[in-house]
Amino acid sequence: MHRSEGEKIDLKHEMNLLPVNPVKKKRSDKTISKGLILFSGALLGVLIIYGFLTFLEESCLAEIRQIDMLIENKANYQVIYTNLNQQKAVLEHRQLLLEAISSGKALPYQAMSEINKVLPAGMLLSNYDYQEGRLIISGETKKKEEIFEFKEKLANLAVFEMINMVSTARKNDVSTDKNSMEEMWGFTLDIQIAEV
Repeated sequence: MHRSEGEKIDLKHEMNLLPVNPVKKKRSDKTISKGLILFSGALLGVLIIYGFLTFLEESCLAEIRQIDMLIENKANYQVIYTNLNQQKAVLEHRQLLLEAISSGKALPYQAMSEINKVLPAGMLLSNYDYQEGRLIISGETKKKEEIFEFKEKLANLAVFEMINMVSTARKNDVSTDKNSMEEMWGFTLDIQIAEV
């Protein structure tokens, strides 16, 4: 059949106006199980990390408690100085004092040792006094000449700077035998000791 041009049906412009329902796809069981495994793995990882951090915290707290106990025990037995510089200054001052005291003790001993070396046989020393580099000695002898010899021997020693005769006086000593009177001479010397 032949149709005319006007009668021709235009098939290109025909539309289907019926509702079309697309077919719903069901989720596969594989995707659901993969998601569940990932969620469970992440949850398990978080729990493991939390447990590890809790363990570390407890061990650190135990160590801190142990150190606190050590400090508390040591505080009972030790004196803690708040200002170490002040303590250092006190120790330095103490050391200087000890050195000064020690040097002051050695000088009179050395002077007396030198005096004993040149002391004549019949001479007796009865008293000595040491004050700031000066030694004052007193004694007695039977002969006046021994006093001057003693002074000269002391003057020749390098330990003494200057020797002054303070006094010489005759003493009479009454012995048990009333018939004999022995002549005794007393003397006092002021000796300037050289600094060592």
